[in-house]
Amino acid sequence: MIGTRLRRLRVAKGMTQRELAAPKYTHAYISTIEAGRRTPSREALEHFAAKLGADVDELLTGRSPDLVPRLELRLQEARIAISDGRFEEADAAFKSIVKEAKRFGLPRLEAKAEDGRGLRLERQGKPEEALEHYQRAEEILRFEPPTARVDAVAGKARSFEALGDVRYAIHILESLLDAIEREKLRDPDALTRVHASLVYAYLEAGLYQRAAASAAELDRVATKLTDPLRIAQMHMHVARLHLVQGNIEEAQRSLQRAEDAYRQLGLRTEMGGAHLARGYVLSRESKFQEARAELHRALAIFEETSNEKDFTRTLNELARVERLEGRTDRARELLERSIALLGDSDTPILAWAHRELGLVLVEPDPPAAEKNFRIAIELYERSEQTVDIAVTYRALGDLLSARGDPKAGCEAYRTGILALEPRL
Repeated sequence: MIGTRLRRLRVAKGMTQRELAAPKYTHAYISTIEAGRRTPSREALEHFAAKLGADVDELLTGRSPDLVPRLELRLQEARIAISDGRFEEADAAFKSIVKEAKRFGLPRLEAKAEDGRGLRLERQGKPEEALEHYQRAEEILRFEPPTARVDAVAGKARSFEALGDVRYAIHILESLLDAIEREKLRDPDALTRVHASLVYAYLEAGLYQRAAASAAELDRVATKLTDPLRIAQMHMHVARLHLVQGNIEEAQRSLQRAEDAYRQLGLRTEMGGAHLARGYVLSRESKFQEARAELHRALAIFEETSNEKDFTRTLNELARVERLEGRTDRARELLERSIALLGDSDTPILAWAHRELGLVLVEPDPPAAEKNFRIAIELYERSEQTVDIAVTYRALGDLLSARGDPKAGCEAYRTGILALEPRL
């Protein structure tokens, strides 16, 4: 209530009712306001605020003038704590921000804190729990413009992708984009966030033309971006598309821009992601020594920041490099570690580890290789990763043919082609 806030500020200043009222009002007028029996006019509020050294909005809402920037600073600090792997510290900060933002009616800041709690769980390999917080953030923002919901929806999409439902991830991102376009909200930062997420999801689903279309939209709005985090996210996803298209030099340039932006923000885990992506690019250029160095940098960051999801992705990619250089024992060790860390999760990362392990075991243990290929296929099928299904069937077909069973090998090739057919 205004009266309660007025009394609290007056007492804090050591002022009497008469001193606060003078010279325009009476102490009786102040008394009736503080008792909740009268509502002051705007003119009276301005008088009281000037005497108290306060802001009119502070009297009306209880918010101090520095509340919003203070909460935004705490959000950024908590975001950095997540990137450093200080998960409990970050979550405690986000909980506190949620409580304070809710108390003072700041839905956007409350939702940002819920997004942060979701990201923390996502980094800890808990997509189902993360999804709950992203959904809560979206619900908090239900009366806000669709552009305000981009981080919540992008987080939801990542959670569904991690749970193997790439199609639904694409659906919710496209639905949000439709809502933004219907309302003609040309917010470059929001559009960048949605299209960057769509590039990643489209590539996961093998929808390369759609990925290219979203990347073209990113290029169109790139010059209007102001948020370094959005810039970095855009470059990371565009780099992946460049890689798929074989534009290695463009991919390298995009990754460098992303790393520069993440360094500016002090986000260590995200810098690790840039090292992982650069290692991926270098390995495709057969620059294995350089790739290994980048991947080891990524591993060190992910281990220090307790980022299990990206740590296992890096183990898989490093194992591929070791396999291609003939260090199959080392590759097997890395992949078995990745599989053990992932446990019984149902993710494309685990499928990747099993497929790579199958390739490692082709010569020393063909039955074990076949078993791992079939596990990978089953996992990829659950998440509808059609391109990866086809690639794995090809590897299985090669193995079966080499073992003297050309009929089974042809059937594997045929099944892989059929998996791709809807995308052709």
